[in-house]
Amino acid sequence: MSGNQYNEVMKRTLTFCLIALLCAMNGMAKQEPMSDYLNVKGTLKEAYQQMPQGAPVIIRMVMRVSETDQYETGIYYQIESNGQNFLLPQSWLNIVAMDKPETVSDFWQQTYLKHHIYEQRKEQEKNQDFRREVEEECQDYLAHLNDIVYEDAYMTSYVQGLVATLCADQVLTGRNGNLNVCVIQSLEPTVFVLPSGTLIVSTGLLSSLDSEAELVALLATEIGHHLFDHPMDNIHKAERRAKRATFWANVFNELSYSFEGEYYFRGNHDALNASLAADIGEIISLLCLPAFDRLGMNYSDKQEKEADQLAGEILAFHGYPTDALSSGLKKIRDYYLRNRQTEDILRYHSVDDLQKRIEALPASEGSTSADNANRPYLKNTYDAVNFNAALNYAGGLFKESIMLAEKNIKNRLADAQTYVLLVQSKMALYNTPEANEECLALLEEADKLTPNAPNLDVCKQRILLLMRMKKQSDALHSLQDYVDVLHAYQEQRPADREERIWIDKEMNWALMLMEKINKV
Repeated sequence: MSGNQYNEVMKRTLTFCLIALLCAMNGMAKQEPMSDYLNVKGTLKEAYQQMPQGAPVIIRMVMRVSETDQYETGIYYQIESNGQNFLLPQSWLNIVAMDKPETVSDFWQQTYLKHHIYEQRKEQEKNQDFRREVEEECQDYLAHLNDIVYEDAYMTSYVQGLVATLCADQVLTGRNGNLNVCVIQSLEPTVFVLPSGTLIVSTGLLSSLDSEAELVALLATEIGHHLFDHPMDNIHKAERRAKRATFWANVFNELSYSFEGEYYFRGNHDALNASLAADIGEIISLLCLPAFDRLGMNYSDKQEKEADQLAGEILAFHGYPTDALSSGLKKIRDYYLRNRQTEDILRYHSVDDLQKRIEALPASEGSTSADNANRPYLKNTYDAVNFNAALNYAGGLFKESIMLAEKNIKNRLADAQTYVLLVQSKMALYNTPEANEECLALLEEADKLTPNAPNLDVCKQRILLLMRMKKQSDALHSLQDYVDVLHAYQEQRPADREERIWIDKEMNWALMLMEKINKV
């Protein structure tokens, strides 16, 4: 028998013995356990039955009691004190001052008690058929999101690791599976949880934030919505079970393929293949407001406040700055303000609603999370920043692309591709002698990052820049360098069919341009 199996058997045995003991104590009252065996320690703030004020107690179980002369029918907490067991009515829970939690398990057991999640879980279990329907709907939605999944196993593992640290397998509430993470390609900084427990995190969000604390705070809010079952509550209220297939067919069939662009992005300096940018029209269609409403994420102010409050408790327990949530939300707000999008924004309704939510959060005390932009987080996410810089460039959002590229440069996390993206965006916006000289200097900085192996993208961008600056002689020398690098690359490694086609195409481009310059 494994250690986990042994622990599970012991837990069930203890639970059975405890119930048997309580039944004997209370005249064989009908008692229905509503929780597992608990270990929540505390002290009494006032006397209760034979227990004096200040007596140490341990809450062992939540149960529903009925058919007894000693107790009225209702919810009770079985508590242990000095070797004796008592039943405490639900309305009296506030007389127990719970000790500061020491472990993640302690924290979540206390959270479940304070928010009466154990009691709610029993009610939720009555709606399993409906929940399965909604989970199937979520799986259909996720299947379509596969087209815009951000294919970076390390990034997904990093965010999943944060979720595991926050709650491990503690946030179940009678549902199938555990919380899991899906990172998607999206310009917009958004995070949301599906009713099935999948946390959707966008590259736009990872690019906008500056610290792990901010990301944890936003994840914690979504965990709160999941714990309190807000999406399911909203779906129930909207009574949207009917015609679900028709609804999703309309959403998925109206995918807009209005834009398609290529960007040069790679995670290492040896890769040469150009990647196709995610179709921006498709992203907008998949992440649409009707879909958010359909999946129960049109949260009320009360629901947002409840989830934000739990996020604050999670931050405090794990030692993160208390203002990390407001700091993260401000960066989301600033993105929408920069892009002049103030209404119908994903997950947050409007900038005004987002601002009201920020103002309702506790004011920061001492150092702020803005002062604690931590390098480990920036190092973990610099690829996502580069990616979104490329995505913005492909979408014609050149200023946003510049801002993201400069973020990596400022944080000393830039690679050659970062500089290329910055130059591409600047060249798209400006064409002055000063701007062109600045771009040339940026490409020189890019060269310093790959001194032993000339970067093809840097070479090509320099050629385009020199031609713009009417420096044909310099452009001719750079073109020869470009051809030499292509030849060297071709000789150093066997190229597949796609690479050979790309190399031939680039060779032809370079030779034709050289011929044109020589004629001039």
